[in-house]
Amino acid sequence: MNNKNNKKLIDRMLEEARWVEVIDIFRVESANINAGEGGPAEIDVKTVHLEDGTVVPRISPQAIFRMIRDYWIEIGEKVDVARKEPGKTIPLPECDPVKYIDDDLFGYLMARRTDETEEGNGEKSRKSKGISESRPGPIRSIGAIGLFEYPDDTDFLTSIISTTGAEEGGSMVTKRIYTNTFILPIWCDVKRIGCEAIPQKDKSIKFEPLNGITPEERRRRILKFFESLFYLGKSMPGASKMPLSPKLIMVGLFNKPNITLYDALENDLSVRIKEVRLQKEQTRPGEEKIVSIASGKVIFSIEPEAFLEKCNLYEEDIIEIKIGILEAFFDKKAEEIEQTIEKKIEEKKIKKTIKDKVKIVSLESLKSELLS
Repeated sequence: MNNKNNKKLIDRMLEEARWVEVIDIFRVESANINAGEGGPAEIDVKTVHLEDGTVVPRISPQAIFRMIRDYWIEIGEKVDVARKEPGKTIPLPECDPVKYIDDDLFGYLMARRTDETEEGNGEKSRKSKGISESRPGPIRSIGAIGLFEYPDDTDFLTSIISTTGAEEGGSMVTKRIYTNTFILPIWCDVKRIGCEAIPQKDKSIKFEPLNGITPEERRRRILKFFESLFYLGKSMPGASKMPLSPKLIMVGLFNKPNITLYDALENDLSVRIKEVRLQKEQTRPGEEKIVSIASGKVIFSIEPEAFLEKCNLYEEDIIEIKIGILEAFFDKKAEEIEQTIEKKIEEKKIKKTIKDKVKIVSLESLKSELLS
């Protein structure tokens, strides 16, 4: 194995990569982690309508990035939260990518009004002028998409139907909830982290470090981003934080922008109930019926077909891909999945270099390599 492949994933990312794709697969257990639009009485679930009319839940990228910011705040990282300014009616963020990690990684749009003094006909006048400044975020996402159809479950938090006649009235409060497996793709234009992209006369782009951002700080910020993925959680009013621990994380390094593999991985991933048994149940009329009882345990399975085909399409652009799995949740160990990939490469006439570029490891090993 050459010296390049002996380097840590983060170092190869900083030195060689132009584009990084991260795929996080996690489960939500009986909760709703969006900030809804229905007001305090009802929290809406955001949904996506698929081509066949199926409706699946969605977690917005704003909600995901809010969770990352919450984690950073909890560990003492400087985050640009809105704060009051003298003479301003609403709090405004500072929008400083040098000072704040989220302004650097996620970008910002600063829109303000300023008063300027103008001179004309020997007189001075003050004129209000709108200004805006933006930084496109080098890290972006489309949010997390549920893999299973959303049945529009509603959990009534208070009793709205009287059972005795003594509880008439009262306010109706509902909360939409779900249990689902989500796939979250995140893309990173890695060369722009801690840097400014400056267009050149020849139409090329030059990446210049932001004033005060050292190579060590760039590396630290990337590490803090990856660290947050292992500790995502949503703070709920009046409730404990809903943890969203990953079952799978993929990190792909590419030398060209705008490459996506999440749709292929989603196509090859299946999730099923680990244990379902049938049992007899007595009905009120004294009859028996057969009902299915699920254990609640799930098991993940990957059959690499579309994923390998898409890797074959972008083979010359792939630097390295590592997929970490929580092995207890999968029907095969990491080593067995790698063996399956080797067989598929032979059967499907996939380029043999894919074997050296795609590695399946335990999630613990991936976390250790990323954060060490």
